[in-house]
Amino acid sequence: MSKMVTYERRLGEKVELTPEQQAEIEALLKKPDSEIDYSDIPPLDEKFWANAVRNPYLDPARKRAKKAG
Repeated sequence: MSKMVTYERRLGEKVELTPEQQAEIEALLKKPDSEIDYSDIPPLDEKFWANAVRNPYLDPARKRAKKAG
């Protein structure tokens, strides 16, 4: 039986990383794109794009207004 663990965070709350986590992120940032293994991700073909829809929650006008204000 597995135990479910949940965490709550406040939006904008900064998360402190352990030194090990920070070192892993830095190592990944230094890795060239050519070394990334995409073999487990299916390619996005024409069928995918034919069924794609825009994000209904994205409001570019509101984003522009926030930046200006």
